[in-house]
Amino acid sequence: MKNFDLYKYTSIFLIVLAVSSYFVGFYLNENSAGSGSFDGDFGHIWRNLYLFVNNDINSSLNHPDYHDSRLPASYLMHEFLNPFIETKIGFRRSVFIISLLLPFLFFLSLKQKFKQTDNLLLLLVSSVVFISPYFRTSAFWGLQENYGLIFLLLSFLSLNYFLNTQDVKNYKIFLKISLVTFFSSFCFYFDQKLLIIPLLCFFQIMMSSKSLNLKILTIFFYFMFSLPYIYLIILWGSLITPAASDVNNLGGKLFSYNIGYTITIIAFYIFPILFFLEKNILIQIKDFFLNKKNYYLLLIFIIYIIYFLNFINIENLPILGKGIIYKLSLVLFDKKLLQEIFTYFSFFAASIFLLIFLNRNLKNILILLYFLLLSAVMAYTLQEYFDPLVILMAFTFFNSKIIINYKNSMILYIYAVILLIGSNIYYANNLVNY
Repeated sequence: MKNFDLYKYTSIFLIVLAVSSYFVGFYLNENSAGSGSFDGDFGHIWRNLYLFVNNDINSSLNHPDYHDSRLPASYLMHEFLNPFIETKIGFRRSVFIISLLLPFLFFLSLKQKFKQTDNLLLLLVSSVVFISPYFRTSAFWGLQENYGLIFLLLSFLSLNYFLNTQDVKNYKIFLKISLVTFFSSFCFYFDQKLLIIPLLCFFQIMMSSKSLNLKILTIFFYFMFSLPYIYLIILWGSLITPAASDVNNLGGKLFSYNIGYTITIIAFYIFPILFFLEKNILIQIKDFFLNKKNYYLLLIFIIYIIYFLNFINIENLPILGKGIIYKLSLVLFDKKLLQEIFTYFSFFAASIFLLIFLNRNLKNILILLYFLLLSAVMAYTLQEYFDPLVILMAFTFFNSKIIINYKNSMILYIYAVILLIGSNIYYANNLVNY
């Protein structure tokens, strides 16, 4: 009983600490992701926003000063629904408040999926979002990342609600399916890399026991919600704004080196989740190597590392992006050789952690492949693309047998705190592009 009380009161303290730090961070103008501050991405977002405020939609979309690799959903949302965009501080405060939806919806998603788990535990896990460097920076500086994540969780909640509803022919079932398709489609409109969410929702509905009529209706709704993007492609003559397309070289060539760094970024967030799986992490690693089938999957990653060694020169890669392993290699080692050895070892270790988590589950593997292939067509792979996305998806859309208890929840919390502190120290001492 005493141990339980200790966990209980410690959990309450940690939850209050996480929430409090969120408010304190905003007051202190924290920039824990390198992309904040008035000299960072905020100025870029602010200029784009006022193009839409001062012009009609078509003029804004075709304006020579409009430059954004994301679709304009967030600007349109603020223009039509946010009355606090007259001043910079009003805009920042509004995004700060809107972002509070993310940890709240994460709690609801956990509650929906882990029905037998104590609410305090679920609150502790969901409070980890408050100490995500990229969630905080996006919330503090009016950036765009959090909107897509909010709709990701709305998609998860509405999808499960729909799938668990009996096929009764009334307006409620049609309302539910329209919400699923709307929320998941808008994940894409807020952040194109979240195309995986409508794809997952679509295939899950198609493979469910729902009636043929409802499946046809799903196809119809997704088609209707795709029309605005089809219009934008015709308008721009490319998948994103022409100016952003030129900078990002989207579709122009393959950036195979991004795959390795993406593996390490995703594995970095997956590692603490391994403590939530059924078996002890050391037993998981042992079982992984005892199962010969895993060697075939591991061989794919080894071939990639050999390819990287022979055909990619790390010194010639752009400074921007590449995530935490690249930055750690620079911090820990002065010599280029040691940096490269550390990088290749990280590629190998990260692949093992990912394969353990994926557990040869087809859905899990396809989600990972999606992000790896996506990174190969993008000029830059940034850490912010996956924080806190990977953790949110690990507890929701991934098919993994997760068990939530006090010990593993606190491991995740402490892991996140170390990342937040480390990120603040790193960006306080480095003016290099993030």
